[in-house]
Amino acid sequence: MSHRKMRRSSFVQPGRVYAAIAAIVVIAGMAAYLARPSARHDAATKTRQHSSTPTPSPSTSATSPAATTGQGPAARLIPTSGAYLGAYIQPSLYTPSGEIAAVRSFQQAVGHPVELVHTYHAWSSPFPDAADRYVVRSGKVLLLTWSGTPDTRKIIAGTYDSVIAARARAVKRLGRPILLEFRHEMDRPNLRWAVHGPKDYIAAWDHIRAIFARVGATNVGWVWCPTGWGFRNGRAQAYYPGNSEVDWVCADVYTASTRQPLPVAAQPFLRWANTTNKPILIGEYGAYGAPTGMPSWLLSAGEMAKLNRQIKGMVYFDANGTDSQGRPFQDYLGGNSAALRAFHTLLTWRIFHPVLPPGG
Repeated sequence: MSHRKMRRSSFVQPGRVYAAIAAIVVIAGMAAYLARPSARHDAATKTRQHSSTPTPSPSTSATSPAATTGQGPAARLIPTSGAYLGAYIQPSLYTPSGEIAAVRSFQQAVGHPVELVHTYHAWSSPFPDAADRYVVRSGKVLLLTWSGTPDTRKIIAGTYDSVIAARARAVKRLGRPILLEFRHEMDRPNLRWAVHGPKDYIAAWDHIRAIFARVGATNVGWVWCPTGWGFRNGRAQAYYPGNSEVDWVCADVYTASTRQPLPVAAQPFLRWANTTNKPILIGEYGAYGAPTGMPSWLLSAGEMAKLNRQIKGMVYFDANGTDSQGRPFQDYLGGNSAALRAFHTLLTWRIFHPVLPPGG
């Protein structure tokens, strides 16, 4: 991987000091989050080619998430203990072979395999592709985000039924369980023209799930994943389809600098997610800041999985290059040997060696 400047700062231990730090950085965090590219991962990945909601049931235990809504093989992806630590690794070439090479290069750089790999597909992009198949056949968990900007009202009206059914049949043929996100970060204001609002998003979610069920694609664990920032102002919660329609609750969480620990930025989401009793996934995470601060920030972020055992997966967003607006990503670990060593250390932690149920 080529060298790219990043950010980092000094290490902040988890604990009561988080509250003080949060008060200092919350305004800066909001500005930085809102200033982030509106199509951060959509543009960086597959687009290169191509009302009132149900109230979650109260949590009975913060350590034993409720069973998945389905009874298919995807239920076996939920660890009984521990959590996955994975990554999205931006390739230098946006082809399946380029994505496979990126995963291998990242694992070589950190000196340890990752157990979960995140891939993205635009709405019109067929999946699973060769890179997706490589992930599952390597024994890793595939987190596949189906993004783009399909009009939710057209989904509800059946305009895309043939496309949805084709994707469902292809996933079924994969023969392995995967995690699937439909239109992550749906709460972003810049997506309102396509998402329209919570009522339409939820109806579109239910429509897609119904087609997958009709086709018999039971090997999907459904991941609902808005922005982490949306939980601060109550925007994200309205898009929740309900416990009966979601298998994993998720958020994409970023911090304004490495002086803000990830647990601070994630706190509003985690507080809400704990009430669902669902397995929690941090679908993307990263930070701005000076390169020297990243190693300690990464280790502090990893502590989150120790402190909240409902967290069953964390996925770092390792992006190099620029977004659709020509601005550089801030999350790339390549070239920062200390940060890569820190990520290696995290991968050796016992918490990140998940134990799966029988048959998982």
